[in-house]
Amino acid sequence: MQIMPETTPQITDLISVCCLKDMETWEITSAFIVRNIASKQYRVIVPDKEVMEFIKKSPPQFQVIGESRYTQLFSQKLSKLLPENKKSQFGWYLQQFIKLLAIQDNTSQDIVLIWDADTAPINQLYFISEDGRLIYYKSSENHQPYFETIQKLTGLDKKVSFSFIAQCFPIKVVWFNSFCSVLEKKFQVHWIDAILDHIDFDKPNSFSEYETLGTFISHHYPDQVIYSDRPWWRLGNTLINHVAFLSNKKANALSIQYDFISFEKWERAKPYFIKVSIPYFFKIYLPSLLKKNSNRYV
Repeated sequence: MQIMPETTPQITDLISVCCLKDMETWEITSAFIVRNIASKQYRVIVPDKEVMEFIKKSPPQFQVIGESRYTQLFSQKLSKLLPENKKSQFGWYLQQFIKLLAIQDNTSQDIVLIWDADTAPINQLYFISEDGRLIYYKSSENHQPYFETIQKLTGLDKKVSFSFIAQCFPIKVVWFNSFCSVLEKKFQVHWIDAILDHIDFDKPNSFSEYETLGTFISHHYPDQVIYSDRPWWRLGNTLINHVAFLSNKKANALSIQYDFISFEKWERAKPYFIKVSIPYFFKIYLPSLLKKNSNRYV
């Protein structure tokens, strides 16, 4: 566990983006988020029609925001730019631009943490060092189309030996505003249009908000950041079969090895029925049902 003094600067705004099909994961990860990451404000941004359901099932610390507050600025253009055979990537791009726009809800003095909704922090986490530098986790991803887009947008090459795509990303709002100003000065259009105009949508997944901002920050603010070697784990479903099995006891045991664990939709334990459905029924669903019924007679 990382120990920081009480005087350490605090995250101003923690932002996650989610949708109803991921609610089972969100109910568990969001509880760990408010427990293990200190922030002055927590927000989850969801489809407008799902706001009420998220209010019911999110920790009270979370403000639930309808995504149309942001998507109205770019969703139609994004949809038109995507080729027919890439329309399935619409939501993947959409959530990235939502996060970027949400950063600008804050003042230039603020520090924002983007946190992936499918990820559970199982240790107390800190993203600002005692001397005010931002702390970034690392990953090993290396998708060339990301860097082709970054080069077209900023003229910057990859500077670090690792990836910034590590389920979370802290950023000073003033840094993000500077990034936007660079794009708008260079292309003479709004920064959203600048990015959309330079993504090669014929290639799969050709933009990463984490990798783009990470590259910009590593070039412009190298003395104001720290790169952490603390371990985290991406394949949570393989590790414990299903997010529903992440009890407090299990999390405490795993926290010896990892700071956080991700439960991504594409990664599912197999065979699912034997490894997940049956254990889920007996360990999670049935005890919950029995407890609910017993409470009726109390």
